[in-house]
Amino acid sequence: MVKIHPIPALTVNPSRAAEITCVPYDIVSRAESRALAQNHPDTLLRVDRADLEFPDSVKFNAPEVYQKAAQNFSHLIENGSLLKETKPSIYLVRMVEGKHRQRGFAALADFGDYASGQLRKHEFTRPDKEDDRVTLIRHLGALTGPVLAAYPDLPELTAQMDKIESTEKPLAEVTDERGVQHTVWRCPDAAEIVKLFTQVSRSYIADGHHRAAAAARLAKEKVGPLGI
Repeated sequence: MVKIHPIPALTVNPSRAAEITCVPYDIVSRAESRALAQNHPDTLLRVDRADLEFPDSVKFNAPEVYQKAAQNFSHLIENGSLLKETKPSIYLVRMVEGKHRQRGFAALADFGDYASGQLRKHEFTRPDKEDDRVTLIRHLGALTGPVLAAYPDLPELTAQMDKIESTEKPLAEVTDERGVQHTVWRCPDAAEIVKLFTQVSRSYIADGHHRAAAAARLAKEKVGPLGI
């Protein structure tokens, strides 16, 4: 069975969503990150890729880069761009591009599933990239990049998605620069989602092997209540 947990999350202020959201940190170069962050002081790229704020002579993993990331993260909390949820929750996330629709749940995965292979990997990871994410997580005290996992279809989970979409008010909506519409709902019954996932045999990491490995290293070291 697959074990998931509600997230003690920071969520995006709906009025600031377009300013904060950004592309994944690892699909853009430093130069591309600078261009994307230009005129966007509160983009999350300034947290996930704080090296964009330094000249190329400064290495991506220099201590001052992580210190700057932590400062930028604190700024987003202090100015109300990121809001602390009142209790741990699970979220429904939907992306729509043209006729294509993709949905999933945002939750914490279980370290035991990762360690046992219940959450399956299919890529090797590079130590330097793992170290980068471990150091960033330590400085932030938070995970800012999701790990995308796939699971065999379970009709009951799909029914929950349909129900949430049709009955709950979205927490936030934003359309990115590629025209993809992102919508997030808070699941009203997280316990039911957790229970249904125990009927899923296993899950598979689709993207985010380095983020998963970094989180697992910290979980193994028992540095705070971190999940994947």
